[in-house]
Amino acid sequence: MTILPDDHFAAVRAAVETCFQVEEVWFQDGRPAFTIAPGPDDKARFLRLRAELDPLGVLPLLRRRDGETVVLLAPKPPLARTRWLLPIGLFAATLGTTFWAGTQISGGACTPGLPGPTGSGVAFSLSLMAILFCHEMGHKLVSIWRRIDASPPLFIPLPPFTGLAIGTMGAVIFTRTPAPNRDSLVELGASGPIAGFLVAIPLLLYGIAHSLVIDHAAIVARGCPVAEIPSPLLMQMLQQWLLHPGPGAEVLIHPMAFAGWVGLLVTALNLLPASMLDGGHVTRAVFGPRLHLVLSYVAVGVGILFGYWVMSLLILLMIRRGHPGPLDDCSGVTPMHKLMAASLVAILVLSAVPLGSF
Repeated sequence: MTILPDDHFAAVRAAVETCFQVEEVWFQDGRPAFTIAPGPDDKARFLRLRAELDPLGVLPLLRRRDGETVVLLAPKPPLARTRWLLPIGLFAATLGTTFWAGTQISGGACTPGLPGPTGSGVAFSLSLMAILFCHEMGHKLVSIWRRIDASPPLFIPLPPFTGLAIGTMGAVIFTRTPAPNRDSLVELGASGPIAGFLVAIPLLLYGIAHSLVIDHAAIVARGCPVAEIPSPLLMQMLQQWLLHPGPGAEVLIHPMAFAGWVGLLVTALNLLPASMLDGGHVTRAVFGPRLHLVLSYVAVGVGILFGYWVMSLLILLMIRRGHPGPLDDCSGVTPMHKLMAASLVAILVLSAVPLGSF
């Protein structure tokens, strides 16, 4: 932003002086900046200032510089026109690739009582897409509520050719403006994992209840291939509660339970406290920029330990971009939002899938 015209500067200054007690006006890179007297209600005052500057195309930022509280200004990015063809097309394509993946996990004659290829594809695809859709819509609804300019969810289809054939790499939402304050940054990061986790629970309950418990020797005698996958803590608890598998027994999971397994894995990956991941948003809001950076590198190590090699590499690449933080980076996080952040730790513990030996 270059130096503002006199009439524009006068309107911005009047808005700032209406909301805060201004002690000094100065310029930084051609943009006016205001040193203000901090107060206990700065969070509410800043939200009012943001609303007043919105028609002027200006975003305020509340920062601390050399022990003083300052209001800085940045140009507000123009609202991007939403082109629905791409997100709808990606959603449809991901429905197709997850159905395709679901047909491949059917055991056929080796799993009597479980759905065949078509039924397996439908159960897996619809269940997994429900988890991912609710995860992304949690973020989107918060962005609408907090007036954060964000794209529609963009699903990422992945044809199930090799490796862990699940038909998708999840979905992403791109935010074009920062969260207004640390509370809303916690909400933005926490809403998706919480929504997806809550949807995954009933799907896991149904899927595990309709899974098969069979003796390992019987499977081998039939000549059926067995692929063991590591289970997150939540699935282990539900299997013991609903199925009571004895020693030497194998649980052949229902496609809906496998969709829940994938949903938990996606949740765990997003909750790593790093960079611009969901967990990174929350740690940035609660702990500030320095500890957020430290925890981002810790998350790389945790990812490697759990076998999340690709995610660890992506985190290393994202760390270089940093995290912009919220517009108001001075106001603290409320106790309710700290409790919301703490709940994510429990969700991560229940959802983490150790892939190191898989």
